[in-house]
Amino acid sequence: MNGFKWSPDTGIDVSSYGDHPYSLFSPFAWSKENSIPLPGNEKVRSYSVEGIWQGLKIIDGATDKSLFSRTPKKRKGSVEGHAFGDDILNYLAARKQIYIPAYVYHVVHNALPQTARELERRIHTSDVVMHDVEHNGDINDLNAPLAHSSILVNLLNVLLTAPLPPFNKEKFGSLREQVDAFSQYRTQLKKGEREILDELITFAYLFSPNPLEQTFALRTIKRAELDSERLLRYQPIPETMQPYQECF
Repeated sequence: MNGFKWSPDTGIDVSSYGDHPYSLFSPFAWSKENSIPLPGNEKVRSYSVEGIWQGLKIIDGATDKSLFSRTPKKRKGSVEGHAFGDDILNYLAARKQIYIPAYVYHVVHNALPQTARELERRIHTSDVVMHDVEHNGDINDLNAPLAHSSILVNLLNVLLTAPLPPFNKEKFGSLREQVDAFSQYRTQLKKGEREILDELITFAYLFSPNPLEQTFALRTIKRAELDSERLLRYQPIPETMQPYQECF
């Protein structure tokens, strides 16, 4: 079976320098329609992933919330940590708790709707290789910036075989049937694959503007017994109140 592959410097350029629509996968992709939740304070939204990453940096004792709405740019100065709600995270924790969930949300809600069809066409004939301007694919390597294309490839490979859109065309008779199928699929994954999939459920779907995706996330969190502190920050709406209450 063909899959998505990461390379430090060959393949499709998914950075902001790449061709449209693949440049939409860049964390610098900016649009007023993006509305990406801030991890740790999901009621606040940003127009780009990079705006979140740069805006939450603590430099000279301060963050820069204006970057949530402005065109993103890198901030200069010594980084003292990243703000996460009332806490301050170190570099590695910030990658895992801020950058990855925000990026997964962006891919699922903003980039894939405009790229999934072309990716499907490509994946039917061969592996799809991706890269960006960074060369570090190891989240634990703090000596160089993380290549977002490595996160993207991991997410796309999990989605490729998951009982979820956009690649799975199976029709389910009920939401419960899909939740059961997804929960079973999750148990078959390796640790790293399961972790990226859990970001999809407990962040991208839980804080989705779509009530059905929120409900799916809540049902899955309960069914798969996911331990998510994000439930404590989730604000239920009338359509999701019952599945939300059943999580406790």
